[in-house]
Parts: sequence; C-alpha cells; structure tokens
Amino acid sequence: MKLPQGGKSELTFVGSLFLLGLIVFWDTWRTELPAFNLTISPKVFPYAIATLLMVLSALLMIAILRGDIATPEGAEPGEPIAKTDFKSFGIVLASLFAFLLLVERAGFIIAASLTFFGITVAFGNKKHGRAALFGTLFITVVYLSFTRFLNVQLPAGIFKGIL
Repeated sequence: MKLPQGGKSELTFVGSLFLLGLIVFWDTWRTELPAFNLTISPKVFPYAIATLLMVLSALLMIAILRGDIATPEGAEPGEPIAKTDFKSFGIVLASLFAFLLLVERAGFIIAASLTFFGITVAFGNKKHGRAALFGTLFITVVYLSFTRFLNVQLPAGIFKGIL
C-alpha cells in the first residue's frame, strides 16, 4: 500500500502514542495496590487513559492508512511537504541530552545555558556571542529567582558556595 506524502511520519507519531498507551497499561498492571481498602482503585484512571490512548491511536492509524492525512499549517492540500531538517532536530536533541547529563554535575546555570545556546543555533541564530550572553544572563536570573525568592533549590554545580 502506497502512503501519501507525510503518511509515514504520521504513522510514526501515532505508533509512538500507541506504544505510550501500552507502556502506561503495562506499568499500571505491575503497580501494587495499597494495603488499605479504597472505593476506587488507583489503577482505574491510568487504565482508562491507557485504553483511551490506544483506541484513539488505532482509529487514527486506520484513518491514515485510508489516506486521510493532515495538511501542514500554511500549506494547501496537495502541495508538497517540506523535508524534515534532521540537522536542527539533532542539535536540539543533543542540547536536551546535554542538559540531562550536566544539570547535576555542572549545575543548572551551565546546563541550561548550553541548552539555550544549542537551541538558538538549531533555530538558525547567527549571533552566537549575543545568544550565549543573553541566555546565560536570563538563566542566571531564573536560577537566582528560584533559589532566593521561591526557595526552590536548583543544582548549583561548580558555583556551589559562590551563588
């Protein structure tokens, strides 16, 4: 069966939603119930969400296989769909992974600044120095606002004892 242009990406997205529903269902099934008796089990809502997600994903999958695909915003039906920019996607993904790896070790300010800078590069910013400067200033203000005013402790990393 030949899918229309954009059909593969829609099937990939819908398949990942179905997989997410399966994971929620399986994780709910593994969850142990509390020792006390409840009127409504804590498993009811996760089962309902998982089932709804899987049913709607299956219905969307059937619609896509029948040829009913969405038209990207700003495009007319039948107009060719622009190719995915995997380079930008990879830079954003690498920036997010760098944040996960650095936030505890280097601290929130450094991890978030690198993530901010990486995402601005992925979106095509040519003024790298300015983006790094303003990003770091903004992240520092966010860090100080959370730690000083809201008493929400964010990892200081290498700035421990300084800030």
